[in-house]
Amino acid sequence: MSKLAELQDKETGSLEVLDNEHVILLGPSGSGKTVIIKRLLGVHGNPLRRRGSPLSDRCAYVPQSDGVFLDATVLDNVTHPSAHAPSVPEQQARDYLDLVGLSERTAVQTAALSISDRRRVSLARALSRGKPLLVIDGDLDPTIGALLTDLLDTIPHVRSLLLTSCVADARVARADRVALVHGGRVLAQDTVAALRQAVDPDIRSALAWVAR
Repeated sequence: MSKLAELQDKETGSLEVLDNEHVILLGPSGSGKTVIIKRLLGVHGNPLRRRGSPLSDRCAYVPQSDGVFLDATVLDNVTHPSAHAPSVPEQQARDYLDLVGLSERTAVQTAALSISDRRRVSLARALSRGKPLLVIDGDLDPTIGALLTDLLDTIPHVRSLLLTSCVADARVARADRVALVHGGRVLAQDTVAALRQAVDPDIRSALAWVAR
């Protein structure tokens, strides 16, 4: 199975995402999940203005914050994602906004949206990029988060997912692989069921924290 992304880092450890794989970075708030995501993607500063990411041809990224242009409409955020990305046809943009539940709000200024709806805009823009790997840092609102797997079944170009989570919930249990993050490092990787059976005290301690 081919690799869509790979990180080998002395400070944060190793991580890879394979084609047709669903991987979750699991750890409490402040454990270093976002740092690992950014190192994997080669992101520095504002992700909307990044250049030269080694995964730019394979990855679409939904950051935790700064994922939308507040001075643009919802539709413009998707049709014109950045100065370094090609424009998206309007009907295609509307289709993705419909998938995330924003079809009635395309003309709204993004600054007027709630934080959870801004995340939906960021997700629609990421989906519109046509990349095989979708990376989502931070939880989406429960409604769209619960539908994410089914939603992606309707979008054939998205083959793999890399998500972050603070809680070992049902979504984590369904993942192909969980990368347990502790102290800014990838501590262990396996299914959540296998991690729960680990005897290593560091793994057990880290998993007990995020499973609260």
